[in-house]
Amino acid sequence: MSELPEGKPHRLEHEGYGVVVVRTASGVSAYEDVCPHAGWRLSDGELVDGLLECPGHGWQFRIQGGRCVDVPFYCLKQLAVTQADGMVRVEWVKPGKSDGAAAV
Repeated sequence: MSELPEGKPHRLEHEGYGVVVVRTASGVSAYEDVCPHAGWRLSDGELVDGLLECPGHGWQFRIQGGRCVDVPFYCLKQLAVTQADGMVRVEWVKPGKSDGAAAV
């Protein structure tokens, strides 16, 4: 987990599928690495006042839950995160595939 920088979005990829992982003082959150508005990679954005900001149009998403601050109708697809033995495990189901997972 020490390889996962605190306060900075980090991209994980597995078989071409992208996930943005964010570590804050309150824990680790993970979402599909795509802005639901225009498809930008959220991992190319930054944390601004505790919110994940899209690099495209500046939309901001709450780290806890993924709800868009600018247009609350939009919400990021949150992924399951577990932490054990200094590792962070992210689990997801890829479209059209069975379960997938990656660890940092």
